[in-house]
Amino acid sequence: MSHLHYEIVTYRVTGPRAADAARSEARKRLETFSGFIAWQAFHGTADPAQRVDLLIWRSLEEARAAADKVGTADEFAGFCASIESLSGMDHYLMDEAQPQPIFTGNGIELGRFRLKPGVSEEAMRAAHLAMVDFYLARKSGWRRQHLVKLDDGLFMDLAFAESGERAKAICASWHDSDLCKAFLALIEPEDMSFGTLL
Repeated sequence: MSHLHYEIVTYRVTGPRAADAARSEARKRLETFSGFIAWQAFHGTADPAQRVDLLIWRSLEEARAAADKVGTADEFAGFCASIESLSGMDHYLMDEAQPQPIFTGNGIELGRFRLKPGVSEEAMRAAHLAMVDFYLARKSGWRRQHLVKLDDGLFMDLAFAESGERAKAICASWHDSDLCKAFLALIEPEDMSFGTLL
């Protein structure tokens, strides 16, 4: 499974209003970088000049490449100049037990299905868990998956990926996996659709 990398930067700015404008411009540029997923900005309560930025990257290599560009490229000169002092910057991994977060712009696949006659819900859920844990969760760009039981006897499989394209690609790969085939053998698909989180 691919692991998201969290970059935490703590610093103090010279002029909060101008610094925030520079930070906003820097974010717009970083959003176009390879591997960028999200940037959450914080400011201090006791000291309004204190700043913390939490950035989320697809890989450590892409995070480091972006950091190098921010520190050297002219397009980030205004942002760098707004920083009075840098307290710390490092990269972190979320604990393994935590589900991968989902964000605006992530892709989603929604599949509705019924159980085939004679198939128990317990057997279907076991096959679904094996498929997710040992195949889908290891695909690049996969985020998380939820199985939902609807009131009318239908089930819905919600699969989240880093983009709509990745959601479709992961779904298309089901035919390459014996685990996916084992799950499909237990169900009768009703419909499937793809979308993007707003």
